[in-house]
Amino acid sequence: MMMPQMPGNSRVWCFGAAQVLSPLHLQDLSSKMDAFVADWQAHGADLSAAYTIIHDSFLIVAVDESITPPSGCSIDKVFKLLANFPIDFLQRLRIWQPFCNTAHVFNLEDAKLAFKEKQIDMHTLVLNPLVATLEEARENLYIPLSQSWAFSKIQA
Repeated sequence: MMMPQMPGNSRVWCFGAAQVLSPLHLQDLSSKMDAFVADWQAHGADLSAAYTIIHDSFLIVAVDESITPPSGCSIDKVFKLLANFPIDFLQRLRIWQPFCNTAHVFNLEDAKLAFKEKQIDMHTLVLNPLVATLEEARENLYIPLSQSWAFSKIQA
C-alpha cells in the first residue's frame, strides 16, 4: 500500500518528471525529499507528511491535514524545491505510461503521434496526476487513457 503510515484522507500533490530519473537523480531526489518532509512546517507547526516516487518518474507528496493543515506558503516550498531540481517536475502537460518499475513519459505531441501510430490507445493505462487525496491515489492512480485529462487533446 502506498504510504501506509498516512491516512487515506491526506491531501496529495503529484509531480511527474520530464523523463525517467537516473539512479543518481533518484537518490538525490529521495535525499532532498527525506529532509524536506522531516522539516516541513506551516506557520511554525510541523506537518505530518510523506512522499513516494513511483515508476522512477512520478513523485507523490502527502500531508495529513487533520493534524496540521498546510498553508499556501508551505505548499509553495515543495514547488520551489522541485523548481530547483535539475529535472523538470512542474510542466503539467505530460502523460506517464507505467511500465514495470519505470514509465514512458510523453509530452502531448509525442502522445498524439504514439496514438496515431497505435503505440498507445484509449485502453492504455496512464498515471492520474489529478488525484486529490491519498485514498484516491491508492484506488485511482492508474486509469485508462480514455479517462485522462489528455485524451481529448491526443485524439484531436
